Amino acid sequence: MSQHHVPKKERSIFYTRVEALRTNAPPLNVEPAADNNVMKVTEHSLFMRTANGSMYGGRHSMSWWAAATTPVIFAFFSLGGYWIYLHDRNQNGYSAGAVSHYLESWYYPICIAAFSLLSCFWMFIPWRMQLPIIFNRKTRQVTCVIQGKLVSQHWDQLEAYIKDVTSFAVGSGPINEGVLTLAFPYVDPDKPNGEKCLRVGIYATLDHRQAVVNRGIYGAAQVWEYIRLYMREGACAVPPSSALDRYAIASAREAVQQFNPLKVLRVQHPGWLVVAVPFFLFIALPIAPLVMLGDIFYMWLNRILPRRKWPQQLIDACDGVWDGKGD
Repeated sequence: MSQHHVPKKERSIFYTRVEALRTNAPPLNVEPAADNNVMKVTEHSLFMRTANGSMYGGRHSMSWWAAATTPVIFAFFSLGGYWIYLHDRNQNGYSAGAVSHYLESWYYPICIAAFSLLSCFWMFIPWRMQLPIIFNRKTRQVTCVIQGKLVSQHWDQLEAYIKDVTSFAVGSGPINEGVLTLAFPYVDPDKPNGEKCLRVGIYATLDHRQAVVNRGIYGAAQVWEYIRLYMREGACAVPPSSALDRYAIASAREAVQQFNPLKVLRVQHPGWLVVAVPFFLFIALPIAPLVMLGDIFYMWLNRILPRRKWPQQLIDACDGVWDGKGD
């Protein structure tokens, strides 16, 4: 990839594809960076999450939102139960208290929240089934599982390119994301005339200061330079993670610190308090504790839900230094 193809801050980032990247080419004009797309870094092996794994697993992913909104849904319908109590008291002559009324129908908000979680539980399957892309410095091999098939390619012969993906989110405009794509030679014996390679993607870094400004393929180029720096100089040379939030919390304290509603009041100019105080009282203060509970709930699910066992070939590809446990 020549330097004139590197996305600049002042240039448009709406690309569909960049020409093939070379493992031995001169460095691109970007800072090496990565965030939660990195699973683990050891002396001889770098473990990267696939784009599919980042989409479905980890904090702020699809499975996390399914878990985090469960307490919110429960609280919303519990509040709805209180409004029903007021109606029954004022219109139907209900004489018992609000607690008694709630205990008579306590299972409704629980069932609705549980149904909402179960309807989204399909998102948990790819989260628990994900396998890494392994870059082994000692053997110079890149190994992963794509569509159930174990593939491997020598680092010096690896074909890579960057895709610029534009997606749409509910209630917002287009979201521009870059994906570093790796191609592995593979001939399907059942389809000898079919495509001769399998592809896997790694999401661009999102939290690095330059990626936040540029987005798209700039962040994907940063990930590519991160991987190349590791393969060239080792674990001691790569920068620390630029992730604003950890992939998974280790204790409830982290959830409390992350979603502390008092953060809303930390404004640089006193004039902003006119906006910050109402937001704190009516939105942050009631919602933040529920999201904290959801984050803790997700931590608990991460600990108890079974995860896919790594095939032995994948463990061998990293010289047995890791088998995915403790992620």
